Amino acid sequence: MDVDPALVRACQRGEPNALDALIRATYADVYALSRRMLADPDEAADATQEVFVRVMRSVIGFRGESAFGTWLHRVTVNVCLTMLRKRSRQRETGVVAGSTPFGLPDDEMKLIATEPAPDEIAITHDLAARSEAALATLPEETRTVVVLRDIEGLSTKEVADLLGVTESVVKVRLHRAHAKLRSLIADSASRPLEAS
Repeated sequence: MDVDPALVRACQRGEPNALDALIRATYADVYALSRRMLADPDEAADATQEVFVRVMRSVIGFRGESAFGTWLHRVTVNVCLTMLRKRSRQRETGVVAGSTPFGLPDDEMKLIATEPAPDEIAITHDLAARSEAALATLPEETRTVVVLRDIEGLSTKEVADLLGVTESVVKVRLHRAHAKLRSLIADSASRPLEAS
């Protein structure tokens, strides 16, 4: 998440419209990360709202010890992890039965930089849809590791620190998730995708 430091300083000074500009500049990234972690568009919208409530409360005290984008990423991950823990507790008590399939906002499906042939586009979109569907079937703790490590590009140590587990646990979860995803995607290639 790239954020102009001048915009952050403008928010800290209380300049008119600076906070709105900051939210507009970062909203898509925060929502996309929330959607990947939570696999539910409604929960992702709630998480995004909570993230920006925290930003409004904390931007004045932001000390700049790290890049603002790094701090915002961390806040987003923490909000999502809190929601996942709450969801797990609700499932244990029978309040929540399941989750919505994983998906990316349509504007993030720009997977190809050049002009590919139509059949290449169809194959790429099919593989992306199968990958998203497979990712949605993983348990939350495993899916979270995949999202943070493979999609968000955090290091194993960063993922371990965020989740409060050892690096070995992250590596094991990631290895098992990759094996499961390969199997699920291979199995799904033999049958057509269900209409969503």
